[in-house]
Amino acid sequence: MVFSDDDDEGAAAKTERRLVKRASSPVLVASDEEEDPRPRKRGKLTKERPQSPEDLMDEVDEKRIITSRFRKRDKRSTFQKTLEKLKRKKRGEATESSASEEEEEDQYDDAPFPHAHPDANGDEDEDEDEGESSRGDEFNDSFIVEDDTSQLVELPPEFSMGSYQDLLHHFKIVCQMFVHIAVHEEEEREQIALELQRQQYFSVPLKITRRKLEGMRDSIVAGSTWKPWFRKALNRYPDYEEQFLDFTVPGCDACHLGSRKSTKQGRLSGLPYESLTYQSFPEEVTDSSEEEGSEESSKKKEFVFGRFCAKRTRTYHRFTHWEYHLFHALREEVDSLKASQADRSFVKVAYAKGKQPPRDLKDADAIMDWLDERQVINFQWQELKTMMNDAHNLEVRGKKGDDSD
Repeated sequence: MVFSDDDDEGAAAKTERRLVKRASSPVLVASDEEEDPRPRKRGKLTKERPQSPEDLMDEVDEKRIITSRFRKRDKRSTFQKTLEKLKRKKRGEATESSASEEEEEDQYDDAPFPHAHPDANGDEDEDEDEGESSRGDEFNDSFIVEDDTSQLVELPPEFSMGSYQDLLHHFKIVCQMFVHIAVHEEEEREQIALELQRQQYFSVPLKITRRKLEGMRDSIVAGSTWKPWFRKALNRYPDYEEQFLDFTVPGCDACHLGSRKSTKQGRLSGLPYESLTYQSFPEEVTDSSEEEGSEESSKKKEFVFGRFCAKRTRTYHRFTHWEYHLFHALREEVDSLKASQADRSFVKVAYAKGKQPPRDLKDADAIMDWLDERQVINFQWQELKTMMNDAHNLEVRGKKGDDSD
């Protein structure tokens, strides 16, 4: 194959161009430390390195440092240490010496820091009262502040826990007080009653029973249309009786509704009495609050009622004078006992070989036990319960609207 001169010139030109390209390419220089040929990203600004605890300690005044006084978590109580000793002794292992145990205990730095207040209990042994207490009961006595009992406010006896006992219990104490009054002569009863009502044992049950019964009387028994003079007449006279009329009468002295027709007549009797000894005083002693010449305040004792108003009036009267009738019922028992011992007649007992009345007629508590065994107190309690049940029945009828006569 024959080459021409033109072909030689073309090949030379190509070779020259290859050499130029190699010269323009970058030359890699080998070095001991290889560098990453990739371009590096622009670095971010870094924060300052935080100071180490050693650097901070250099800036803190050592006199201002307060040594920690917290106990170690693994601190054992005296009871736990003794229990471990007994277990090791039972297994035949050697027990630790007292010196090693003392090294395990916390060593507190009692040096006070500036402006610190002195500790009154600082010299006391903190482990003195640990004994057999658990870890949760290990508190410093300085955290316990005793109450100042001199500043306590005492509630009235009526609001004490004893006031919420059963009403029967209070009723029996009231009966006991009435027996204490009844065993004395009439001229001595006022002074005895004052002394007994100063005693909390008698005064509190009497107040509670009165408040209970008066609340029921005024809230669910008394009529809302009753006139003041009508209530005053019921409160004055202790005895009340009813009878049917031979013919109906228009109107009612209790509710004063013109459409009502009365079929019953009620009559008040007896004499007003003192609320302390329940002794009657003459009729001439009147209330100064009454208006002279008024027809409604003229001590009217007879009234006409419809059937429902008659029952409401009778229940109201029993609530008002329950103390009077209870005292006189117990006084009659005491008087009959005195009469039986005076003429040496038979006395009442609950059953054969039952409790005999006391020979000392001034022993009110023994007489109270004798009456209680004969069910005299229980009979009076049943009367009181019947009265309260009648009041609730009136309330139920009133709510149902069944109060028409």
